[in-house]
Amino acid sequence: MRYQVGQRVTGVINKITDLGIFVTLPPNISGLVHHSDFGDNWFRERTRYKVGEPLRVVILHNYKGKIDLSKMRLNDPDLIDRTNKFSTTKEEDFLQVLNQTVVNGEKKIKKLQQELVDYAN
Repeated sequence: MRYQVGQRVTGVINKITDLGIFVTLPPNISGLVHHSDFGDNWFRERTRYKVGEPLRVVILHNYKGKIDLSKMRLNDPDLIDRTNKFSTTKEEDFLQVLNQTVVNGEKKIKKLQQELVDYAN
């Protein structure tokens, strides 16, 4: 999988060092949240995180397999997630697209529930 700048993903912390937090992204790709992402609070902040915990991050750079991540810039509007279908939705169409997404999600849940019942029988 090729990650794009601005993409928000959830990975798993696999190592915490003086350099920062190393995160494994699906399907087993490693990236780094550099200690500078936490400013002057790195040594205090690093104690909040544990190996094996999930961590939501945003892709800052992806060059030759080296992925730079950020925790602090997750909500940065300048980092546009091109993989998110809502990124290109016009404001006047947003509610319609969101409602359709909810309807599709509910249909999928009902289908999965029925498959589970069928499987159990």
